[in-house]
Amino acid sequence: MQEPKKTRARYLILLMLFLVTTINFADRATISIAGSSIQKDLGIDSITLGYIFSAFGWAYVLGQIPGGWLLDRFGSKKVYAASIFTWSLFTLLQGYIGEFGVGTAVVVLILLRMMVGLAEAPSFPGNARIVASWFPTKERGTASAIFNSAQYFATALFAPLMGWIVYRFGWQYVFIFMGAIGIVFSMIWLRVIYSRWPMLKKSATSPRTAA
Repeated sequence: MQEPKKTRARYLILLMLFLVTTINFADRATISIAGSSIQKDLGIDSITLGYIFSAFGWAYVLGQIPGGWLLDRFGSKKVYAASIFTWSLFTLLQGYIGEFGVGTAVVVLILLRMMVGLAEAPSFPGNARIVASWFPTKERGTASAIFNSAQYFATALFAPLMGWIVYRFGWQYVFIFMGAIGIVFSMIWLRVIYSRWPMLKKSATSPRTAA
């Protein structure tokens, strides 16, 4: 089996995976942080709030296989950038559901949570694909552990910050703030992530494209 050639660039790639996974899980947590305030503002019951919470999960599950296919078909750089931008945009838009009446706001919020789930679906298949292409077999376990740890780093870093934003400015601004961070990061991703994988050891003349 051919192994990716070791390059220093792989450490930058791993940093980007860590950062994007941090943003990914922080965006998922927005509804948990803002949920009680949304429930109070909209006057919705716990059952309805449960549907809102579960909307992401159902869509995330359904999006796994299509997300993997898109990564294989179009490459990790472009698909992941589109994924980051899209889930961040739908996260940001959740900050504006208060402009609607209660019934409409609930429906819109559920739909937006589903869209976030669909958009985030390629993230972990994308992480695995990138690690396999940039890291030799003996380093993949460590690389995977590093980017996986970002999900807990996201909670440690952003949960207190998002709680403060809710307290100081209102629940709407949690979604706007986190969505804006992700949109900016999607542009950084396009500029930083390489369009081609490293040359393979014992491989043919040209590298595989990631774009």
